[in-house]
Amino acid sequence: MKLSNSFIAVKKISSPVLRSQFSEDELTRTAELILKVEGIINPLILRIISAQLYEVVDGHFEYYAAARAKEIDPQKGEYIGAFIIDPDNEEVLQKQIELMRKREFGDNDVKQKLESLTAQIAELTESVKKIENILSDVQKPKRSNQKKTQKETSQESEYDSLTVAQLKEIAKQHKIVGFSKMNKDKLITAITHISL
Repeated sequence: MKLSNSFIAVKKISSPVLRSQFSEDELTRTAELILKVEGIINPLILRIISAQLYEVVDGHFEYYAAARAKEIDPQKGEYIGAFIIDPDNEEVLQKQIELMRKREFGDNDVKQKLESLTAQIAELTESVKKIENILSDVQKPKRSNQKKTQKETSQESEYDSLTVAQLKEIAKQHKIVGFSKMNKDKLITAITHISL
């Protein structure tokens, strides 16, 4: 038989894929299921590296779930089911794996996921715009909706001729909070309001 099924000690297996690429929550949930049934439904596919060491060819997630199972319960999680590739047939089996995975995660699935993500991004963008509008409405001075008195209008026109530096000096004297970041219109409004 060119593809043999075995139980291999998890500690003798390594993966070229980093564990950080997978969700720890998902690994833990899968590990708990592996421990419950004392096995894995989708055996790893391994290549022999040396006399007693193996490397994952396919099933990197499953390997890390098995490693997590061993962390949770070292006795129950010590061994994992795996197919060991005969070095003479490795190339053929690699092609088989690629074709099966490509079929499993076909182009339509990818397109659907991209479309779903695009729709979610559009919804988020719309929500952000609504929040920005609400915030800008809240930050607008409420006095802008009211009619200005003659006194306010005459004071504003008096301050119009002053420079921003002069207005900031007046705001400083009146102890107006945040005057240093205000533009000319906001300075005039703030000073006029204080002067009333």
